[in-house]
Amino acid sequence: MGAVHAVPTDPLPFGRSAQRATRDAWSQLVRAPIDLDALAGAPVSAVRRTIASSWRRSQSAGVAPSLNAAPVALRGDRLAEARLHADWLTQLDGVLASQRDGYIGADHMLAIFNADGCMLSADGDPHTLDLLADINFQPGALWSEAAVGTNGPGTALALQRAVHVVGAEHFCERWHAWHCASVPVRDPVTGVLLGVIDLSGSRDAAHPYALTMATAIAVALEQRLATRDAEQRAALLMAYARLIARYPGDSVLAVDRTGRIIAESDNGGREARRLLALGTEGRTMLASLISGAASGVRAGAPHEVAHPLLGAGSVAVHPVEHEGRFATACLVFPRTTSGRGIDARPATRIRPAAVRYHLDDLIGDAPAMQEVRRLARACARTDLPVLLLGESGTGKEVLAQSIHDESPRRDGPFVAVNCAALPRELMESELFGHAGGAFTGARREGTTGKFQAADGGTIFLDEVAELSPAAQAALLRVLQEGEVTRLGEHVTRAHNARVMAATNRDVMAAVADGRLRDDLYHRLDVLSITLPPLRDRREDIARLAQRFLDSAPADGAFHFTAEVVSAFATYAWPGNVRELRNVVHRMVTLAESSALGVHDLPPALRGASAAAAAALLVPHGLYARDRSPDAAPADAANDVADYARAQLAQAIAQHATMADSAAALGITRSTLYRRLARYGLLPGRAVRAR
Repeated sequence: MGAVHAVPTDPLPFGRSAQRATRDAWSQLVRAPIDLDALAGAPVSAVRRTIASSWRRSQSAGVAPSLNAAPVALRGDRLAEARLHADWLTQLDGVLASQRDGYIGADHMLAIFNADGCMLSADGDPHTLDLLADINFQPGALWSEAAVGTNGPGTALALQRAVHVVGAEHFCERWHAWHCASVPVRDPVTGVLLGVIDLSGSRDAAHPYALTMATAIAVALEQRLATRDAEQRAALLMAYARLIARYPGDSVLAVDRTGRIIAESDNGGREARRLLALGTEGRTMLASLISGAASGVRAGAPHEVAHPLLGAGSVAVHPVEHEGRFATACLVFPRTTSGRGIDARPATRIRPAAVRYHLDDLIGDAPAMQEVRRLARACARTDLPVLLLGESGTGKEVLAQSIHDESPRRDGPFVAVNCAALPRELMESELFGHAGGAFTGARREGTTGKFQAADGGTIFLDEVAELSPAAQAALLRVLQEGEVTRLGEHVTRAHNARVMAATNRDVMAAVADGRLRDDLYHRLDVLSITLPPLRDRREDIARLAQRFLDSAPADGAFHFTAEVVSAFATYAWPGNVRELRNVVHRMVTLAESSALGVHDLPPALRGASAAAAAALLVPHGLYARDRSPDAAPADAANDVADYARAQLAQAIAQHATMADSAAALGITRSTLYRRLARYGLLPGRAVRAR
C-alpha cells in the first residue's frame, strides 16, 4: 500500500534530437494507423514504452490529436464542493506553506488534481499560468487520459504511478510545448488513490528534477496524512473512553473511517452481536455509517440511524472531530429489552493472535545472531520469564513468537500487548480484567483480562517499561504469586501463561531513574536476550534485503544493483530490520524497472551510497585528509559531507563518552575532535552546529 512515486529509469526525451524522434513517431501515428504494439518495443530514443502504451489507450478512447483544449468539468459551486470533499488539501497547504517558492521554480506551475483527473487548484509563475489557461490547464478542467490523451496527471492516474511526460510525448499536439511531472497520492491508511501532484512548465525548461520535486511533495503529504490519522485515532479512543463512562449499560464501538472496529465495550445487545458477525458486509455497513456521520458534526450532536442490517434496531452515531473537522465516529447500541428480559452477553474472552513468525525468520549468520538463536532454543525449553532487549525495529516480537513456536506451549494462545498503547486508566483492567461494575463505565458482567486470555500459552508484554507504577506493582504480584485478581474482586484466579517482556529502553537507566521498578526488572530478567542492531551485523544485511525483496508484494522479478548493495552496507539503519524491510518494499513499489538502482533509494540512503563511493577514493576511511577544491563535483561533496556529519552525530548520541564514540567510528579521540571541528559541530551527547 502507499502511493507510487518513482523517477523513470529510461532516458527522458529532453534534447532536441530526442524530441524530433518522438515527434516523428507521433506524426506517423497521426497520419496513418500504425502498430502501436510494435512501437512500444521500439528503441527508447524513439518513444518510451510507457508513452506508446498511453498513446494506444488514447487512440482506443477516441481522443483527437487535434484537440485544442481540455473540457471543463467543474465550475463555481461544484468546484468549491470538490475542493471541500478533498480534505487532504488542508494537509498539502501545510507541506507547501514554508517552501512554496522552493517547490515551484521559474516558468512552472504546481497543479493539484483529484482522483477523477479534475484540477482542483493551481499556483506558480503568472505568465505560465496564463499560457496554460489557453488549453484549459486550469482549475475545473478534466485532464484524465480518456478525456485528453497522454498527459502527466491523466497518465499518472491511469498507471497509478509517477510519470513525466515531455513535449511530443503528449498525445494532443497543443500540449507539445509543455512538460508535466506528475505523482499520485494515496491515503496511507486505506490505500485509496486521492489525486495527483503535478509540476508543469515549458518543454524547454524541462528537467528530471521536476519529478523528484513532485515526489518530495507527495511523500511529505502522505507523511502528514499518516500523522493526522494517528492523531484522529487518539481522538477516537478518547471519545470512546468518555462514552463507555457515560453509557455503562450500552454497547459502544469505536470505529475508524474504514469501518474497522478499534475498540468495543461489549456490554451486550443483539444488534451489536449481529453486526460483528456479518464480517465484510458488517464492515461495509460501518463504513457507510461513518461516511454519513459528517452531518452530525455540523449539528454538533449525535444522531440516531436506522439500517436494514440492524433489523428493527437503530444506533446512535457520535461524530468525533479532529482539528475542527469530522474524523470518524463512535457508535452506541442501546441495550435491548423484550419479554425475555435484558439481552446480556457473557464475559468476552479475548481471541489470541496467530503466530506468524518462527525461528527461520531470524535471519543472520553474524555471531551475535547465531547466539540469539541458540538462546531462543534454550528459552523455549523452559517456562521461565524472558526479557528481550534491543533497539526499536530489531525484531523483538519476531523473537518472542519464535520462542513460543518452539516451546511446548505452541498450541496455546500467543497474546501480544503493546504496553505503550494502553490508556493509563485502563491498563490494569486490560491486563487483569475487572468485575462487573468495578468502576464507572465497567461492563456489568465483567471481563477477562489478557493474562487469562493467554492461559495455556504465552503473554508478550512489549514496551513493558511504559507501564504505569500501579500496573507495574500489580504485574509484580502476578509474577510472584502466579495468580490474577480482577479489578473490583477479592477472588484470586490462577493463571498459566508464560511471560515474555521486551523494551527498547536502556533498561538499567530506566531502573535507575524509577521508570521501571527494580524488583519487577529482576522478576522479568530471569532469562534475557539482546537483539543486536543491524549496523552491528552488516554481514547479514544483503541476505535480509534479498529475503525482503523475495517476499515483497509486487509483480515481476527484481534485483539490486551493486551500488544499492553497497549503500545498504554503508547506511547506519537507525530503524534496524524494520527500516530495511520498509525500504526494500518501497523500492519495489516505486520501481519502473527490474533493476533497483541508487535512484530508487530514499534520500538518506542515497547519501550513504555517495559516502561509500567517496570512501574508495579517500585513504584511511572518510575524510582522513582534506579534499582539494576540484577533487569532486560540488553536489557530490555536499552529499558526502552531510553523510559524514550524520554519522558523527549518530555515534556521539549513541555513546556515553567521546572515547566510546571514537572507538565506534574506528578512529582515535583526537581524530574525532578534528572531524567535529571540520564539519562545524561541537562535542557532546546532543551534537549541535556552531
